[in-house]
This record gives sequence, structure tokens and C-alpha cells, in this order.
Amino acid sequence: MRSEVYYAKSAILKNAYAGVISSNPMKAIRATAADVVNAFSSLAAERRAAVLDSSGVGYLGSHLLIAAADPVDVLELKNGGQKGLAELADFVTRGGATIFTLSYEFGATLQPKPIPAVFTENEPFAYAARYDALVVHDYSSGETYLTGSESRFEELESVVQTTVSSANELPEARSVRSSFTKDEYVSAVERIREHIRSGDTYQANLTQQFAIEFEAAVPPAEVFTRLRRENPSAFAAFIQRSNTAVISSSPERFFRIEEDQITVAPIKGTIRRGTTPDEDAALRKSLAESAKDRAENTMIVDLLRNDLGRICEFGSVAVDGLCAVEEHSTLFHLVSTVRGKLRPSTGLGEVLLSLFPSGSITGAPKVRTMQIIGEIEPVARGLSMGSIGIVVPGDEFEPLGPFIDSNVAIRTVTIEGSEARFNVGGGVVIDSDPESEYRESLLKAKALLHALGVK
Repeated sequence: MRSEVYYAKSAILKNAYAGVISSNPMKAIRATAADVVNAFSSLAAERRAAVLDSSGVGYLGSHLLIAAADPVDVLELKNGGQKGLAELADFVTRGGATIFTLSYEFGATLQPKPIPAVFTENEPFAYAARYDALVVHDYSSGETYLTGSESRFEELESVVQTTVSSANELPEARSVRSSFTKDEYVSAVERIREHIRSGDTYQANLTQQFAIEFEAAVPPAEVFTRLRRENPSAFAAFIQRSNTAVISSSPERFFRIEEDQITVAPIKGTIRRGTTPDEDAALRKSLAESAKDRAENTMIVDLLRNDLGRICEFGSVAVDGLCAVEEHSTLFHLVSTVRGKLRPSTGLGEVLLSLFPSGSITGAPKVRTMQIIGEIEPVARGLSMGSIGIVVPGDEFEPLGPFIDSNVAIRTVTIEGSEARFNVGGGVVIDSDPESEYRESLLKAKALLHALGVK
């Protein structure tokens, strides 16, 4: 593979920056996806490494692995509401590529009616790190390249080519706690069904939080490596923040923006994979024909069409796919795709104000259902059910951008020292069976617990 510096323009850049000649080079290097993941996930915490990985899954156009280290600026947002949103929106317009995390509670502060939203020191409302150079691996072509500030290329290439041992033993789990007992979770499902009967909500996403305490500090890189190997996902992430590490194995896109087009892809409806091809086919068919799961999905599609309608051109919002069955390593999901054309001058702040948090992890109607969730769930969700994403300006990072992409932070673990936390759950509707809802939440927790070494 060539090792020289050269210049290129993508079709996106030609449209968005017609007539502009960029001075930012792109350098091809010899490295596999595994090389990049191993090097950057193993960097020391003080280098604030970040990896966004489509894992080679190739779902919804995802085909990239993006890695970075040593941000030029960092924002840890302690203000919610419009003030915090304005601060975040201003931060991402200052140049560079920004990788961010958004807590569920930040979304709660953006709603027009009061919803419980707790700020905790180990989970800011938002975290954002701005990088001047990126390492990119394209799974579709097998190529790896550097983009951004050329002054960083030699250093980043050296990082990628450094062999780092990725085999780390996980410490023993001392305790595993949930925010609900089984009986409490079942009772919470019944409370939601009563709210549905009363007309307060049509569907509510109920989660339980697992907190695992270990005998010693947990090596985040090992957890990410295990999840990537055993449960590859199109919107996975590893982010080292100031005091916490984030490991995500999310299969769900929140939104993607390219030029004036925005796309969302909610997941609603889940069933386990089979142990044989025949059982797999039967379970896939069962999910596709499930009236309950299709109703869950359709409700959220309607909610997201409404959310998009507030920021998109009139008549441009369309459903490209409804209730498609998507295959993952341990689960089948029902996924729909909705798109729209953004109104002129719509920025990230307006998009988040309209869409965040995703309706797929709140329920419908969003605001009243978030109030119900706040009354029933005993602890703050934190980053779980929030979002992880990236903003890439095209004129600085050819041929990568410009685009914004983000996930719904499901299947997402936050690690601080010797403790790991994550939430799992599902949508509750009027014909939900409480016992089945509890089992579904445990099914979703299985891959994360296994990656953490918990049996």
C-alpha cells in the first residue's frame, strides 16, 4: 500500500465544497482494523483515546473504523437545558472532528415539561473531545489512512504500528447488583400497563441497571476487545474520558446527517437467535409476524416522523423501510428506517432539541412517557440510553466528511475503576407479558455480562 501523502475529494465533498481545494492531505498506511483497534484501545487514559467501529458488519452503510487520541480540546458539560445545548453546539463548530457522548439525563433537561434529570460527577450531561487528526480504516476497501492535520501523521502512524499486548485478565466480580429485583421489575411493567390503560402512554421503555463491582480495576480495552470479537456491532465504540471509559456494542443508529439529509433507524422488537439453521429461521419468522413487536416498532416510527417533522422540509419525511428483520450475533431485531430533508441552516443543536433522546428508548408520547420512566426507574440511566457520535467537517478531513453520525447508546458499559454499569430493557405495551419482558432484558444483558467475565 502506498505510504505517500496525496489529495482526494469524495462525492460528498464535491457537492458540499464545490470549487474549494483543500490543503489537508490524506496518507495511506499499512495497518489492519485489528492493528488500529488494538493500538488505540490500549492507549493510556491520559491520551483520551477514542474508537468508533462498524466492526465490518456493513449495516445501513456503515463501513468505517475511526480512531483518535490526544484531543486538542475537551468539554465536560455540567449544564443541562438550553444553556448546555448552546455550549455543546458552539464547541462542535470550532473545527476539528468531535467525538461525543450524551447522557439520557441531558435529553431530559431539553424537554418542554419537567422530567427528573440528575447530574453526577462520573457522568456529565455531555462529553465532547475535538481531534485534529484521525486514523480511518475502510472495511469495504481494506485500506487504512490518516486524515486531518499532517503534523500529526508521523506520530499516529507510529502509534498504529506499535504492537501492544491485548491479552489482559479480567478481575473477579465481587458483586452484581440490579436496580430492580425480578419481582420489582415485573411490578414496574404492571405499573406501566396501568398507565397505558389510563391513556398516559402507549408504550414505555423500561430498563434495569446492572452494577458490577470487581476485585480490582477493570481493563476497558479487554472488555472492548471481547465485545468486538463476540458481539460485533455496526455502531460500537470505545472512548476513554477523564475518569471513566465507555464501551459500546450498540447495533442501533440514532441519526446520520449527510449534506441536508437526515436518517434515523429505530430498533423495536427482539428475539433470540436459534442454535440450528431451522430454529433460526423459525425465530426470524416469529419476530417478523409478531403483532406486538410490529406495533412497538410502528409506534416509535410515528414518534420519530413527528420529531423529524419539526426540523425537516414539509413533505420530505418518508419511511424507507418498516419492520425489517435484522440479524445480529445473538439476537434478531426489527428495524425501521426514516429519512427527511433538513431545513436550511439547521444545526446540531436544533437536531438534538427535536430528537434527543431517541424515541426508541423512551416510548410514546415522548415527554409524558419520560416522566413515567422517571417515576418508576429508581436510578439515573447515565450514558445508557443516551448517544455516542461524531461530527466530521469535510474540509478538514478529506475524503471522510462532512457528516454527523451517532448511535443509541444501548448495550453500553461505563467503567470507572473497579465498577462497571449498564442498562438493559425493552418496550412495554398493553399486551406485554411482565415475565417475558424481564426475560428479554436479561437476554440483552447476556453479551455484556459475558464480556465482563460474569457468568
